[in-house]
Amino acid sequence: MNNSTKQIPRVTPKAYEYVKEVLDFGFHNAHSVGITAGLEAEFARRFGQEYGISHCNGTATLQTALMAAGVGVGDEVIVPSFTVVSTPMAVIHCNAVPIIVDVDPDTWTIDIEAIRKHITPRTKAIIPVAISGLTPDYDPIMELAEKHNLVIIEDNAQCYLGYYKGRVAGSIGHLASFSFQSSKTLTCGDGGILICSDAKLALAAKKAATIGFKDITLNPGDNVVSELLRCQPDYQRHDSIGWNQRLPEIAAAVALAELERIDELVEMRTYSAMAFEKVIDKCDWILPQKTPEGYINAYWNYAARITREDIDWAEFLSTFIELGGDGFYGSYQPAHLEPVFANLNKAVDENPERYPHYSGRLPRYKKDTCPVWESIQPQIIMLKTNYFDTAEADKQAEIFAKTIKRF
Repeated sequence: MNNSTKQIPRVTPKAYEYVKEVLDFGFHNAHSVGITAGLEAEFARRFGQEYGISHCNGTATLQTALMAAGVGVGDEVIVPSFTVVSTPMAVIHCNAVPIIVDVDPDTWTIDIEAIRKHITPRTKAIIPVAISGLTPDYDPIMELAEKHNLVIIEDNAQCYLGYYKGRVAGSIGHLASFSFQSSKTLTCGDGGILICSDAKLALAAKKAATIGFKDITLNPGDNVVSELLRCQPDYQRHDSIGWNQRLPEIAAAVALAELERIDELVEMRTYSAMAFEKVIDKCDWILPQKTPEGYINAYWNYAARITREDIDWAEFLSTFIELGGDGFYGSYQPAHLEPVFANLNKAVDENPERYPHYSGRLPRYKKDTCPVWESIQPQIIMLKTNYFDTAEADKQAEIFAKTIKRF
């Protein structure tokens, strides 16, 4: 497809330098080399917010965002059915109620009318998910948030440098969550970051991530109270509920180095996606996720749908692998059909006294509640874009073309 090729390392050499800085400085309770501060400040700046709060993972970021938004016992949070279970699970962690709604039939992002239909007096927040690298339609979501006084938490685990009508994903909602898990575009093995421009929300989230330290500051890198305060025997340290969800600085070192080449990382994924798209454009029975005009897809993967009923999904995968392809993924189960939620319904039914905040409030997580996504999900293929060699991306696309010809 392309006579010129490009290769990049899986881990940038700069990461080794930053990790060495951390190791040479050593590990101290109240002092650091400043890597975490650099990551938090630069990440927030790059993605259009004022404050960055690094976390141990991208589920913790959602949890602390919800806590900052005041979400608690019995409150409702609207999330899409096409998402990793971490999204609704973060709601459960807050003893709140995940309201799992359907998606748009073309973009597969959260459906605006489904949101509108499910807003109640108990709704406190919405977590729109940028799935496979594509943002949802944010303008009407933000209008609903303003009308109903809701907090919008962007879940951008799969969306680095995706754009919505000229705005980078991460700069639109009241808070925005990103993941550094090992499959993500920017990774340090695991971790995450929450960004925000509202100082009150940011401070509440930071306290939620640092065991409720009373005098924590919003200064980048500050994740403990100063030693001068903590050494005093009469000092009361904690005034709110929080978890210990800090990101180790050695991981922050890798994340900072990867952030510095984020454009290149996204460029490589986009190249891989376009290689597959050239093939799929010639096939009338594979339908890609629609990227509307004015959006830029970040292509964490290349998501498409097999529309021919006579093709067996598993057979299509095995043929791709047989021809030399390195596989692709199906979509996660619709979130509301993951067994954990049916099990929760059962537990509440059998022991309502143990779940007074859910009894009479928890919806029935069952089939036919999100019919659009339930009908599409079995047909989804998610092609890998994490190739660090354009020649390999071209090779995989060529194998995919051969696979299509087999059918």
